[in-house]
Amino acid sequence: MIEVFRLIFPEIPMDIYENFHRTFSGGNQNTFNVCSKCGGACEHNKIGTLLPGEKEYMAKKMGISVSEFKLKYLDILKMDDGTLIHVLKLGELCPFLNEETEVCECRDFKPIICKIYPVVFTIESDKVSFIIDKWCQLSRKKVCRNYFESAIPLLSHLPIPIEWFRHVISYDDLNFDYDQLRESRKGKNQYAVFTMRELLNFQKDEVTSYEIETYGVKTNKLGMYDIKAASSGIDLCQEIEETTF
Repeated sequence: MIEVFRLIFPEIPMDIYENFHRTFSGGNQNTFNVCSKCGGACEHNKIGTLLPGEKEYMAKKMGISVSEFKLKYLDILKMDDGTLIHVLKLGELCPFLNEETEVCECRDFKPIICKIYPVVFTIESDKVSFIIDKWCQLSRKKVCRNYFESAIPLLSHLPIPIEWFRHVISYDDLNFDYDQLRESRKGKNQYAVFTMRELLNFQKDEVTSYEIETYGVKTNKLGMYDIKAASSGIDLCQEIEETTF
């Protein structure tokens, strides 16, 4: 029997999370104006991945146990090497999005990877680079680009192992047939475990391409899987009128 090695990532201390959220709010009136017109495509189409120790931080902020937090809000992705990555429950909507008010119910302490979007990351020569994802409409308004670029220095100083980034890059662009995903939950625990192979089976057949813009660094996304980005039915390449605030 072959023993599968599973990476265990050290938890990022809670005071580091607290300082990040205190320094970078993740939104302002400028970004809200763009997101409200978009319809929240990222809340429908992006996987919300938690950093090491982030579930403990978020549970504490909500005043609930980690066990309760996992059952209500999280799933697990089991990577090919056995490493477990915590993600927000896989579904058509973020579990923290209030459908009636369209308000994020964890706005002040939302997962950092969600909070910084459209900042995403690439890896080249064992170095992580942070870039702006042009799939998001925020990338096409200068005042919004500048705002999110201001978070990059903060991100660069977070103690995140490069192995964590490698795993997340392997699935971060996936998009699903949610009917298949709901069907697959039958027989699973509420705090469900999904393998990468399962996720690949849930990809939509209809795909659309999008650009990633880098700054002085050649993009080299790891080709671990055949990644497809599904069409959301929203014209994500439309021009946004530049206004003065």
